Amino acid sequence: MLLTAMLMRRQRAIVRAFEQAGAVTVDSARSVEQLGLPVGMAWQQLASLAVLRSPASGRWFLDRPNWQRLCRRRLRLAGAVAAALLLVLLFAWSMRWR
Repeated sequence: MLLTAMLMRRQRAIVRAFEQAGAVTVDSARSVEQLGLPVGMAWQQLASLAVLRSPASGRWFLDRPNWQRLCRRRLRLAGAVAAALLLVLLFAWSMRWR
């Protein structure tokens, strides 16, 4: 859980760096050195999810629609987990009266 939170925090930092550098289109793609970011697990996961794209060797840009899609998917998943937890708690509460 903690590792996942740290990974998501690092991913948000990477996305912010791309946005601040203006690397959000194929034409504005930047190299890793220009961005000053380490290529770690968070980077690799974003690249595998097509949030970070590389049109030319060594140059990367942020695919905003894919980032927004990933954020929405994570939000839906968190909502589903919260709803399931609420159902379990309600069931446990109702069983204590029997």
